[in-house]
Amino acid sequence: MSPAGSTRWCPTPHQLMMLEEMYRSGISTPNASQIQQITSQLSFYGKIEGKNVFYWFQNHKARDRQKLRKKLTRQLQHQHQLLHHFDSPAFRHLSCHNSASPNLFPQPQVNQT
Repeated sequence: MSPAGSTRWCPTPHQLMMLEEMYRSGISTPNASQIQQITSQLSFYGKIEGKNVFYWFQNHKARDRQKLRKKLTRQLQHQHQLLHHFDSPAFRHLSCHNSASPNLFPQPQVNQT
């Protein structure tokens, strides 16, 4: 294929805004007729083909899943670090043998009158 025939699609800001809006509204995997409709709507704001719409949604969904995986991995690592800290011998020694340590779970006081 010649370099002239392999130019990438560069969405206009308005096209991107509309695609993002559709994605946020719940369209994550548009079917063939939806792709046709979206392509028709977005063509008013610049050059676009159905395959551009199809791949945009596919890539956007994949990036969202990737971000979610990274976020969950960070949360799990943080929880692991906390559990490791609270399970350390130094922490157990402090929490079990330090009578001056505050009660982390105080019981409500009941007045007996």
